[in-house]
Amino acid sequence: MIAPRSVVMLAAVIAAFGLLPGTGPGPRLAPAQASFDCPAPALPVVTPATGSPAAEPTAPAAATPAAFPEEGGDLTVFAAASLTDAFEQIATDLESAHPDLGIEFNFAGSQALVTQLGEGAAADVFASANATQMHAAIDQGSISGEPVTFVQNRLAIVVPSDNPAGLDGPEDLAREDLQLVLAQAEVPVGLYAREAVCNMSEATTADGEGFVAAVAANVVSEEEDVRDVLTRVQLGEADAGIVYVSDAAAAGDDVELIEIPDDVNVVASYPIAPVAGGDTALAQAFIAYVLGEDGQETLQNFGFEPRPS
Repeated sequence: MIAPRSVVMLAAVIAAFGLLPGTGPGPRLAPAQASFDCPAPALPVVTPATGSPAAEPTAPAAATPAAFPEEGGDLTVFAAASLTDAFEQIATDLESAHPDLGIEFNFAGSQALVTQLGEGAAADVFASANATQMHAAIDQGSISGEPVTFVQNRLAIVVPSDNPAGLDGPEDLAREDLQLVLAQAEVPVGLYAREAVCNMSEATTADGEGFVAAVAANVVSEEEDVRDVLTRVQLGEADAGIVYVSDAAAAGDDVELIEIPDDVNVVASYPIAPVAGGDTALAQAFIAYVLGEDGQETLQNFGFEPRPS
């Protein structure tokens, strides 16, 4: 079910206002007995040269001016949870400029959104946090146009603001008794996080397989989307989590960000496309705005990186 933007989930309220004085951190989580194998790199959005129906549009198509219908309308966007703050701001700006335009979002893990689309949920636009889930949406017939990469993101480690475990860098993720939260493996940020851990294992001078096994043993919870990972850390229920840089920025002083070096980090590419059966005119106008100068500036203000040129 699509929730209006005015509805704020309880977890978001807790995360925004913090714990009541004197209550201390949230309850610690029990080990999740997680294990994972080093995955293949996330599926990229293929190029037009392959002839695939999932091919990325050329640059001129992406530069089409945003032209919303004069009569406005109601636009529904299914978007990865990590886009929440940036897309909310974009909606505020668009609705201010177009009084007859109404925008509603369904924010969740990209894999959950694909499932909902496959079950017949109505939407006009789908914005995924990786190409794998966009391809899944295409394969099930949920997408009516070609996807285009509209923004990029990177991973970061977040710890509670007081960093109780004293983490200094990625190598500490394998420390004994550390409590780590990741997203589920089928969630884009969960897949990216596992890929980054595998990259870290190859960069370490110690036993690489042992590093991965030690990190996996420290996982105490596997969440449905990146915002759930962030909330666990904000509430002090775990020592660390792996999220996107944009989510760490959204949390502000509630968390401390520990950078993941570029040579082991993963760049996440976000594709966007119209949904089959949706309002084509509104979808194309929204996508054009997101690809345009104003949309890109907003996304970068919220910690995202420019889309590849």
